[in-house]
Amino acid sequence: MNGFVKFKSPGNVLANPWVAMILIAMTVFVIYSNAYNGPFVFDGKLQIEDKMKIRDLNNYSSLKGFFSHRPLTAFSFALNYRMGGLEPFGYHLVNILIHTVNGMLAYLLALCVFGRLSSSPPQSTAVKCDEQKSVSPTERLGTSSTSNHIMALLAALIFVAHPIQTQSVTYIVQRYTSMSALFYLASVLFYIQARKLQVAPKSQPQKINPPQLNENKPATVFFRVFVCFFFFVFLGVLAILCKENAATLFGVILLVEYFLFDRTWVGWRKKLIWLLPITCLLAVAILYYFASTRGLRFGNLLEDVSILTRETRSVDRFSYLCTQFSVFVLYAQLLFFPVGQNIDYMLPFKTGFFDGFTPIAFLFVLFVFGLAFWNIRKRPGVSFGIFWFFITLSIESTIFPISDAIFEHRLYLPMFGFAVALVYGMFDLFRCRTAWAITILTAAILALSIGAYLRNRVWLDPLVLWSDVVSKSPHNHRAHYNLGNVMQHRRQLDEAQTHYEKALQLKSDFAVAHDNLGLVFMSKGRFSDALDHSGTAVRLKPGNATIQNNFGQLLLKQGNIKEAARHFSRAVRIKPDYAKAQNNLGIALAQQQKLEEAKRHLSTAVRLDPNNSEIQNNLGQVFMLQGNYGKAARHFEVAIQLNPDFAQAQTNLGFMRLKQKMPDEAVQHFLKALKINPGNNRARQGLKQATETMGGWGPRK
Repeated sequence: MNGFVKFKSPGNVLANPWVAMILIAMTVFVIYSNAYNGPFVFDGKLQIEDKMKIRDLNNYSSLKGFFSHRPLTAFSFALNYRMGGLEPFGYHLVNILIHTVNGMLAYLLALCVFGRLSSSPPQSTAVKCDEQKSVSPTERLGTSSTSNHIMALLAALIFVAHPIQTQSVTYIVQRYTSMSALFYLASVLFYIQARKLQVAPKSQPQKINPPQLNENKPATVFFRVFVCFFFFVFLGVLAILCKENAATLFGVILLVEYFLFDRTWVGWRKKLIWLLPITCLLAVAILYYFASTRGLRFGNLLEDVSILTRETRSVDRFSYLCTQFSVFVLYAQLLFFPVGQNIDYMLPFKTGFFDGFTPIAFLFVLFVFGLAFWNIRKRPGVSFGIFWFFITLSIESTIFPISDAIFEHRLYLPMFGFAVALVYGMFDLFRCRTAWAITILTAAILALSIGAYLRNRVWLDPLVLWSDVVSKSPHNHRAHYNLGNVMQHRRQLDEAQTHYEKALQLKSDFAVAHDNLGLVFMSKGRFSDALDHSGTAVRLKPGNATIQNNFGQLLLKQGNIKEAARHFSRAVRIKPDYAKAQNNLGIALAQQQKLEEAKRHLSTAVRLDPNNSEIQNNLGQVFMLQGNYGKAARHFEVAIQLNPDFAQAQTNLGFMRLKQKMPDEAVQHFLKALKINPGNNRARQGLKQATETMGGWGPRK
């Protein structure tokens, strides 16, 4: 060594899988270090805060619980709720951990892809470099193995660092997407491993070993292949239980089989014998599962399949497809230049093929497809990535209509294909100058990381988030509505009214905007306007439990108890697990002296939402009216445990202690109630009564 210490090159260090995993994890945790305190936004309130099913793990203790909408992800939310309630930190932590694991899986999968492609590189891609040596696209750093590892690391870093991914990570509800991707990527990895074990004896020369050392090898290989295929299927099923777009897994497996294992017509002709029946069986199984989750029983086969393959009837399949051509162009812009991100684009649907720039967008899609086919032999990594992108996006961006034409989280899984194609293409472009490719990609990853970190800051405050949407999409009625919700929650009623009215200008039949505007007018004391808008909401959406409940609250506040109870009853019939409606119905019935009925509904509300101090207090009041002071006191105690600053519950418990002949404890509760609310006359009267009682009995020791 001539007295010098030999250091490892940076390439060799980065080729270490453990180093790569650490870099991926560090990148994720730095980028998302500012995302832990972001609140529930958009439909996070509907899917988590107001979803009673996640509050009881027993809902998932049987198979029936898993025949529901995306049950595995919902189960993960239930576990989150069990561990930390509605505190967002735990939900964000799980999402970030899932994204980290996905980055590692993307690294391993990219390593498999680049490794298989470099095992027999096409001759047409070899070039003469400065050293007058033929070099293939995956042999740029001295050895093919080192090159593959660095390319895989760069692809994984693009996958985790791209700002587009923030919507699947920081947006809590979109765990549906990231969790499905986790099982999806793992499933593909197990399939590749199984196939590698199967083809290894054919592609590697057999060594002559003593018989006693080799006699169990076929059985061992068969067992490993079986285990890998088992986990491939098992993880694929789990992916579908997280989100429906995992049904594209079969298409990706065909892609993997063609690019990484067998491109011969002879081989595929043999595969077709078993591929066709397996495809039919898979299609039937997937349709049957989705039908079960929606309560369909295939009475009319074609009609039911049509229902299952569309999320909305408001747009036809052809219009949706035409719109997706323009969406694809926007996706491409966001992938290469992620500026102007938006949580809710609300892109209008095209009326036909010649609407706007749809023909140009269609030509662009054809161009990308053509690029993929043209590079199958010359640059197979580019083709593989492009086809992966199209396949994994196919369910949400082809002929299966969804209410919204575009959402950024739909690019989460396709991002892997983009990363593979970009990295492979860059290394091919700079085939004799790999340092340039690494430098450019590293700079791009750094820029993407900064962009993702800055994008996360927008998610920290709903006011900032929805103001951002309104500024980018001023004609988005849903954005104005959500911004109005933020203002209403912050008691900025004038601003809330402005945005609700703007939403109604853009969409006059927007029922929930009418409903919330009615609540704003009710808070302002403008009951005539409140009744007008809330009544309109009820007429537009009579089957909406929230609207029925809110209209009932307005009627109850006006003293129309009987009519209020009627709307609360409708809300409960529509949605039996709606705790707020059960509670309000109980209040209305109690005011009509129907105490047994009131107790039944309030008990149901307590069961649905046991951590709600107001519901506990209301049930305690019903028991108090019935003279059951022991049970009343227990519910008041629970209410105070949940909310020690609940003055009404403190006052009620004080009166119960008086009834139970414990005036000294009653005094303590009345004093606490007055400390919380000095103007509480009922507590003041109770304190006077308790003091007089103690004086009559004499001091207690």
